[in-house]
Formats: sequence, structure tokens, C-alpha cells
Amino acid sequence: MTLLTISCAAFLLLHLGISSTPLRGMLRDAAGENGYLGLYSLLAFASLGGMIYFYAGIDHSEYIWLANATSYKVTKVILLLSIVMILVGIMVKNPTAVKMEGAIDNDIPGAVKITRHPLQWGILLFAIGHLIANGDQASILFFGTLALVSAVGMVAMDRRKKAIGSDKWQAFYEATSLIPFAAIFSGKTALKVAEINWLAVAIGVALYAVLYWFHAVVSGGISLF
Repeated sequence: MTLLTISCAAFLLLHLGISSTPLRGMLRDAAGENGYLGLYSLLAFASLGGMIYFYAGIDHSEYIWLANATSYKVTKVILLLSIVMILVGIMVKNPTAVKMEGAIDNDIPGAVKITRHPLQWGILLFAIGHLIANGDQASILFFGTLALVSAVGMVAMDRRKKAIGSDKWQAFYEATSLIPFAAIFSGKTALKVAEINWLAVAIGVALYAVLYWFHAVVSGGISLF
């Protein structure tokens, strides 16, 4: 549990203690944009890899809460949404994403009209779904870390981009929302069915189906059936 805790703490520190603070700008100025991103990515993947490795090898017998049949059903629905949002988020040109700032000159994609952060929402839902179904201490630490980083990260990304202060970014933020569908329901923007990347949705559903059927392979023997 100690090594998992250390890995989670490192992951949190990188994302919330560096990427989401003024220290990010200082390191970027010192190492250059590409140098900073390269080192940051290496450390982020290393800490995440440590989280996954130590989580897989730890005992999961100490429970804070126990899931039931309803919990598992809710989790399955949430995970379907999460996988689809992750795929949509990966396959969309989003100006809030790293190295995609140039997309601010393009029309707002359908997924970004739903939320400025489809990928982060997908990760957040992925973590929440697993927290509902897994009440052991190790799972709470692991998926709680992912949830916290995603939730706080969205707010931090918005703050950084808003600080740019250009008319284009101002218009972008006025037409979009962090909370899914908030901009659409409030009338700030309009979403057409054709604007959704249905290929990304189809790939997400297919990936979910694969993970569902082979969950026992990727989760240490825990089946969804």
C-alpha cells in the first residue's frame, strides 16, 4: 500500500502541484516548451505506470464499502459513457488540449460544444464508475487519485487558457461549458447531430464491448458477468 500511495502522491504532485500552478510557467521558461512537455510526460507516465503496477499487485481485501448488484449495473452504464467520451475526446481537435491551441481558429466541434473537456470527463467518469463498484482501500486511493486529477485539471486548464485574454478565447469560453450540455441547455450554443464524430462513438462502443467481454483478462480475473 505504501508504494501505491507514493505513486499516487507523485501523480498528484505532477498534475496539481506543477501543471496547475505558476511553477509550470517557470519550468517551461527554463527548459523550453518541448523540453518541459517531454520531461513532464515522461514523469507522468512513470508515476501512472507505478500506480497501475502497484495497484495490480496489492491486496484488495480491506473494504470501506461493499458494492451490490445495482452498483455494478450503474457502473456498467457509466463506463460505457466514459469509454465513448475518452475516444471522442482523443479524436477531436480541441483547443484546450496540449499542442492544439491552433484549433481555436476552427469551428467548435460537436463534442466540445457538449463540454470543453470530453477526454477529462471520460477519465473522471471512468474513475467514478470504478469507485462505485470497488470499495476497497486500494481502489479508493487509485481511482480517487484519477478522479481528483481529472476534476481539478479541467478547472486548471480553463484558468490557464482564460489567462491568454484574447478575443478568440473569450468567444470560445462564452460559447462552451465545463459542465456537459450546460452551454447547449442555456442557449449559448446549438448542437447538430451531424456535428458529432460518430466514428469515434462507434469505436468507443466497440472498445467498451471488448473490455466488457474480456474484463477478466485486463482486471486480474474480475469478470463483469
